[in-house]
Order: sequence, then structure tokens, then C-alpha cells
Amino acid sequence: MLTIKTNNVPRFITYGYELPIDILEDLGYNVETDEADDWMFREFAKYRGVWYDIGDFITTCPGPWNHGLPKEFSKWDGYQSNTFFSGVLIRYCRDTESVVFATYYS
Repeated sequence: MLTIKTNNVPRFITYGYELPIDILEDLGYNVETDEADDWMFREFAKYRGVWYDIGDFITTCPGPWNHGLPKEFSKWDGYQSNTFFSGVLIRYCRDTESVVFATYYS
């Protein structure tokens, strides 16, 4: 059985150029050597004290690349696994300037 927990609180999207360099480096970007296009306009959001690169989430759109996803994922735009049994879900809000996160586990 899959459990999904969310408080449905929108979190604003922050672009790479708005983040401090130390946070970008924690996420694996090297501001001095990486090209600016690699990090400046990427979307990030903070959930439970952790910054997430939204581009790292795997889409939940139906297709051969994600055959066999749980049906509960259909209301979400993407997921990122933490372990085989747990992870984080993400859904864009209507304004597309914020996202809602959830955790899932089985």
C-alpha cells in the first residue's frame, strides 16, 4: 500500500541566479566553471529544509519511460526516489510560479 502525505502548501520557485553560491554548490553546480545556462535559469524549490532542482524530477506523464508507476502518481507532475520504498512528489500550481510537494512511502 502506498501512502502519500502533503500539506498542500505552495512553495515559490526560485531560479538559480537567485540562490546563494553555496546552495548551488551543494546541489552539484560549480558557478565558476559551469556555463551560466547550466544553473542560472534552472528552477529550484525548498521542501523540509532541502533544496530540490525541479529539473531532476522524473515526469509522471504516461509513456513507455515510466510504465508501471503507481496509479496514485497520476495527480502529480513528477517524482524523485529517495529509496526503493520512498521519495518526493511534485505538482505545479496553476500559476506555475509555485509547486506543492509530498512524500510517499510504502
